[in-house]
Amino acid sequence: MVAALRAISHCWFMSAWRMEAWTMLCLGKGKSSLDWPTRFEICLGVARGLSYLHEESSIRVVHRDIKASNILLDANLNPKISDFGLAKLYDDQKTHVSTKVAGTFGYLAPEYAMRGHMTEKIDVFAFGVVVLETLAGRPNYSTEDENKVYIFEWVWELYENNHPLDMVDQRLEEFDSEEALRAIKVSLLCTQGSPHQRPSMSRVVAMLTGDVEAPDVVTKPSYITEWQITGGNTTYMSTDVSGQPSSAPRPNSPSSRTSSPFLSSVMDEGR
Repeated sequence: MVAALRAISHCWFMSAWRMEAWTMLCLGKGKSSLDWPTRFEICLGVARGLSYLHEESSIRVVHRDIKASNILLDANLNPKISDFGLAKLYDDQKTHVSTKVAGTFGYLAPEYAMRGHMTEKIDVFAFGVVVLETLAGRPNYSTEDENKVYIFEWVWELYENNHPLDMVDQRLEEFDSEEALRAIKVSLLCTQGSPHQRPSMSRVVAMLTGDVEAPDVVTKPSYITEWQITGGNTTYMSTDVSGQPSSAPRPNSPSSRTSSPFLSSVMDEGR
């Protein structure tokens, strides 16, 4: 327990400036006061924190709820991972742990949302989403532009058409194109459908810093694309591990209660 608390304290720091303030500055409307170096350092700092939790701490910790609002910024805008209410200790000798799903829609890895399979790679997936949001200056889901509703679809289309840097927040007066391209590749690698295709957080740090070259991404990210709740009915859509669209039965139907008991848990705890 002491070791676990030390691991958590490494990442947690109380600050009056919560990530909600960063969200307003970076993901909101109007001029952003967060320049490129600050955004990049936020991504790198979170990556280092997760690397510590997953690989360097004597007790392996899976956060389970990495998202923009769970990062604190200190007076110097250094990021610290917060809110360990859903965190789980993890035995890295096991392939995965089956657990009740908890977290936030938009950041849930497919294998976790669909089957409750938990490894440290669910944090890697969520980190990839946070990076995309940070670079683009927008949330992962937005209806402001019907062609850019899901950030994954939009970014992947730009990447496939060799215009990945077009996703960078237009409010930024300037940015480092090499850093941006590395971060984009890292985010796409982190959000791959198969957890085995996602890099470890230590490798993420190495790719972001340029110590290791970030490879080209050839497979479209896989993710939960839509939840519709109307009169108690829920429609679930996703892409499978190959990146192709797929759908699952509604969780309130008899068949889905039997075959996918974790979906209702996402509804209860993952919003």
